[in-house]
Amino acid sequence: SVLTGQATSESFSSFWLAIPVAVAVSALAGVFLGVPVLRMRGDYLAIVTLGLAEIIRILVLSDFLRPALGGAQGILNIPKPTIPYVVDTINSLPLVVRGVLFFFVSEAGLIKDPQHFYYLLVICCAIIAVIAWRLQFARTGRNWIAMREDEDVAEAMGINLVATKLLAFGIGAGFSGLAGAIFAARLSSIFPHSFNLLISINVLSLIIVGGIGSLPGVIVGALVLVGLPELLREFAEYRLLLYG
Repeated sequence: SVLTGQATSESFSSFWLAIPVAVAVSALAGVFLGVPVLRMRGDYLAIVTLGLAEIIRILVLSDFLRPALGGAQGILNIPKPTIPYVVDTINSLPLVVRGVLFFFVSEAGLIKDPQHFYYLLVICCAIIAVIAWRLQFARTGRNWIAMREDEDVAEAMGINLVATKLLAFGIGAGFSGLAGAIFAARLSSIFPHSFNLLISINVLSLIIVGGIGSLPGVIVGALVLVGLPELLREFAEYRLLLYG
């Protein structure tokens, strides 16, 4: 029981403490990578960011970073999230209530099944949507909209383009770090080949299809460009043709 308790505590710490670390590191990386592309806009900015993502993937695969990041072997044996204290509380509740709550977590206190991660993702997406919605109508969001429409006019109105752009890079990368941490825990192993150029293009495409600057549009774009290819998987090699 002591060993089980230690393993439970380690799993609990490794995931829930990794979440804020992943968000913070990703946000810093977004700001750092945003500095060289501050003068770019529109399609050129999108192309450069896609190129930077590919450069990072190649660097991770290199022998130089293999001791730190594992190279092509990636990172293995990532533990599943654990909620030990919640499970103790659930077990003390009536059987009917217990059966409902175990949809969100296994009886061992692990978030391990697809349905468990589904609920975790829904909660995180709701939090991100609320933050994005609040930012959209705040002064920061209005600065982003003005900068998107015309950077020269926005700068003439007193908007600090450098700070506003870097803030957008940082917040967007932070959201990606949160998603990446959940993605890694869901798969238990991650590899550089899981983040090829097509995935970046797919993410950019769903934003364009759904509508830039629209939260419901992003959801619709994700359903069309991520859900539709899965429904068409039975068409095998013709799937990407239908997807295009």
